[in-house]
Amino acid sequence: MDSTKIGRKSASNVQHIETTSISAFSGSYRSFLDQKSPGEAAASRRFYKMISSTTGSLKLEQFEQCRTRAWFIRNSDTGRVRLAAKQCRLRWCFHCAEARQQFITAAVTPWYMSARRPKLLTLTLKHNQKPLNEQIAFLYKCFAKLRGRKILKDACRGGVWLFQVTFNSKKQEWHPHIHALIDSDFVNNDDLKQTWKKITQGSTIIHIRCVDDPERTIKHNARYAARPVSLLSIPESRWLELHNGFFGKRICGTWGTAKVVSLRPKKPEDVKKWEPIGGWRTVQNLLEYDLNAKAIWRAWTTGELLPAGVTLEKIEDFIHEPTEYIRPPKKLWETDPYLPWNK
Repeated sequence: MDSTKIGRKSASNVQHIETTSISAFSGSYRSFLDQKSPGEAAASRRFYKMISSTTGSLKLEQFEQCRTRAWFIRNSDTGRVRLAAKQCRLRWCFHCAEARQQFITAAVTPWYMSARRPKLLTLTLKHNQKPLNEQIAFLYKCFAKLRGRKILKDACRGGVWLFQVTFNSKKQEWHPHIHALIDSDFVNNDDLKQTWKKITQGSTIIHIRCVDDPERTIKHNARYAARPVSLLSIPESRWLELHNGFFGKRICGTWGTAKVVSLRPKKPEDVKKWEPIGGWRTVQNLLEYDLNAKAIWRAWTTGELLPAGVTLEKIEDFIHEPTEYIRPPKKLWETDPYLPWNK
């Protein structure tokens, strides 16, 4: 469960919150995170409210529970402190997307940094007014054909592809893209355009370039592996089409030598070594008065190791409050190692 180098670097760039300034906060962990990007968080809620009312799904209820129950946990071997929380893992949940983006950045980096000739391949379709689901299906099909053509197959050893979509409000047109981080020898861009034009029956919008800064390129493009677009950039009147267009579809994948990269988090091997030391609200409520609460908060925000025996578990046993105070079962523990406010 230890953070990767990328995760640690990301967290260290966040200003630490002083204990005195956070003591007045009385909301859930979810509310705490919402303060970081209130516009994006609110958009996610409106999105799932619309989807639930239109389709009758329970997505809104699932979304509303995301990160509302959170528990500080400590590694018995290292003394490191994390925050475990129940997560919805929905594609358009801003907080889950943030976590996925940073996980994928960390997962792809070793492979891409070791690539012999890292390149970025970007391709799309000529603008049209066809429904989004049709454009997505067609772009996927054409991309699969391109990977099998000699011009790319002979030069490219492998890659990680990521899906992006934009929307032109003036023309009312969707514009889907595929970005691929590849390890490839030289490919003539003009020849590649002609191949793409034949495959797509008219589109010439494709580009391949060398990458001088692989780490920066990964960080910039990994956001599309988490979600193809920010909801705030799409008119709400088109959200249902966006949902239906991507429903059940993959938005990232690997091929060739990049198949060694896992784009899904695996169950931590040291899960049994993490034990609860206090709920989010309990720590918040006692932050100004209890030395244990202060030590737990400081360990979480600064990365300091927490000595054994520092816990609020005995206090938790006397709490009989709403469900957010109830200690979550271990099967629901999922840490947020890549989100801000974590070490």
